[in-house]
Amino acid sequence: MLNPSDAKGVKKMKKWRYVFMGVLLCSLFAGSLAWGEVQLFVDKQTVRVHDPELGKQSILNNFQPKGWRTHNYFALVWNDQEGTVYDIRTHQWIPLKNFAPLSGFLSDNFALVWEPNRAAIFNAAGRSWIVTDFSMDTITNPLLSRGMGALTTRKEFVVYDPVLRSWEIYDDVYPKQAALGDNLAICWNEKDAFIYDTTTHEWIEKRDIAPQACIVEDYKITIFTVDSILTYDAMTHRWKTEER
Repeated sequence: MLNPSDAKGVKKMKKWRYVFMGVLLCSLFAGSLAWGEVQLFVDKQTVRVHDPELGKQSILNNFQPKGWRTHNYFALVWNDQEGTVYDIRTHQWIPLKNFAPLSGFLSDNFALVWEPNRAAIFNAAGRSWIVTDFSMDTITNPLLSRGMGALTTRKEFVVYDPVLRSWEIYDDVYPKQAALGDNLAICWNEKDAFIYDTTTHEWIEKRDIAPQACIVEDYKITIFTVDSILTYDAMTHRWKTEER
């Protein structure tokens, strides 16, 4: 049994432990506010973004927002007539006119929006929207990473090349699934795999392998089949095959 002096010591230790935990939680909360996403305020007619560097709000009047997203540097809003992105690094609203986004994604350098048969990506490096300029089937799966964008349709695989700043399309793929990294993109169906490599700006086919799953890393793609593991290295542009 503890004597009175020991009991007081234990209580004091518990008290300081609670104080320490409270200070730690407050610090974490303050840090999340400081490093969190862009602050966006939306009402029926107006969109406001708090620009921390300017120390004030940037206001978009008479917009009638239908949807919105925020990320580290971006605020993205859209309605039935346009999409608009605010980049706190340049303190500008950049509109995309005559476009009716269904939804949108954001990463550190890109904003992606899409209609049923058309997509557009905002590239912070070029401070402009790039819209797909070819016809394609219904979009089924939009994808966005820190380095590039892509989407699948019922028939095609479409990739945004950030170096060329253009959309590239591969037809008659009928994709089952797709995956995206910062430099490489892949889609596959029951039989074949199709890779886009931004280091060479080329499509790469791997036919009759029956992919089961794929993993995309910075400069490497691994494809798993029933009996093999196939690896594409974008640094050497070579394939390696191992038994599974």
